Amino acid sequence: MNNYQIKKVLNNNIVLCLDIQNEQECIVVGKGIGFQKSSGDFLGEDKIEKVYFRKDNKKINQYLDLLSRCDEQLIVIVEELINVMEQRFGSHYDEYIHIALLDHLNFSIYRLKNNVRVNNIFLEEFSVMYEKEYSFAQDALAMINEKLNIQLPEVEAGFITLHVHAALNRENASKSALYMQIINDCINYIEESVKQRIPNGSLERMRLVTHLKFALERAGKKQALNNPILDSLKNQLPETYQLACDLSKMIENQFGLHLHDGEIGYLTLHIQNIITRLEEGRNYAR
Repeated sequence: MNNYQIKKVLNNNIVLCLDIQNEQECIVVGKGIGFQKSSGDFLGEDKIEKVYFRKDNKKINQYLDLLSRCDEQLIVIVEELINVMEQRFGSHYDEYIHIALLDHLNFSIYRLKNNVRVNNIFLEEFSVMYEKEYSFAQDALAMINEKLNIQLPEVEAGFITLHVHAALNRENASKSALYMQIINDCINYIEESVKQRIPNGSLERMRLVTHLKFALERAGKKQALNNPILDSLKNQLPETYQLACDLSKMIENQFGLHLHDGEIGYLTLHIQNIITRLEEGRNYAR
């Protein structure tokens, strides 16, 4: 049964359709699905690969506007990347990535052509916090550069990671970016307090980043973490514990996220481990 009637052919692979059975507009994707088709034609089910943005006219309108401003080859590449993402991570993700990733890459290419450079200071942290997504993003970046014969910089892998992570976890990419900013501020705060730099690539730094990531997620969900050695930490490491408390207050004052006492205890351990390694001076490149 032909349930999809074309309302507008967007390109050879993407069409705006009416789902007749449910009386809903939607975006339908399939290889060559729009070739030599026109408004009013029906689609065979065998050609349909993906249907998205059902019951969401706002996103459909955003997508249509975006497609009008993007090169068709980039549109096709983004859909290929999302297909690869599905193969690696599964099909449960926020459909908004069809808009967000295309919009980001379209602007990235604009910046490249106009020699506008951006920095992403979190690449190393991304590779630890979102290891699988970052690996995918590196492959995606290589694919984009090869197919479009351009050279988007490595920092783009970080931005792609954000969009992929947000889609897979049904979060806003800005939330992941906010957590990265908080983590960066925390590292700066600790470095200023101990008056030494925590070297990039050190195991202690990566452990701290990983802990802070999950601590912020728990704080966002208002989840408490039990710490059976909290009282012992207060007595044995009073200065480090106070630093962890001060750091927690900074997070709460500036970002509105409250870390529970148990969380502060584990943070104390990570900070003390960093201080110990710095004092020993082992395996640190400056």
